[in-house]
Amino acid sequence: MSHQGLERRRTPRVTLEGQQEFRLARRVRVRVVDISAGGALLVAEERLPVGTVGRLQVSLGGNQFEGQLQVKREQAAAGQGHLIGGVLTSSQPRHQEALDHFLRRAGN
Repeated sequence: MSHQGLERRRTPRVTLEGQQEFRLARRVRVRVVDISAGGALLVAEERLPVGTVGRLQVSLGGNQFEGQLQVKREQAAAGQGHLIGGVLTSSQPRHQEALDHFLRRAGN
C-alpha cells in the first residue's frame, strides 16, 4: 500500500494508539495504523487475504468500538508483517456513535 499515487479514501483517517484486535474464526493481533469513518489501515502478523471479513475491536479515547471489517488490500511489509487496508461494513449504532465521536474530537 504505497502512499504514492491516487488517494481513494472518502474520509480522513486518524492514528490510534494502544492494543487492538481483528477477529476472524481465530484471533489475529493487529496494530491499527489509522482509522476513518469508512475503514482502517492495519498491520497484522499474518497474511489476511483480500475478501476476508472479521470483527475489529478497538478502544477509541476510552470508548469501545466494534465493527465488521472486510479486507480490500493486503501487502507484505518488510519486517513489519502485513499491511491490511479494510473497509468497515457494519457496526451497531452505539459503536458507530463512539467512532463518530472519536473522529470529531480528533478534528476530522
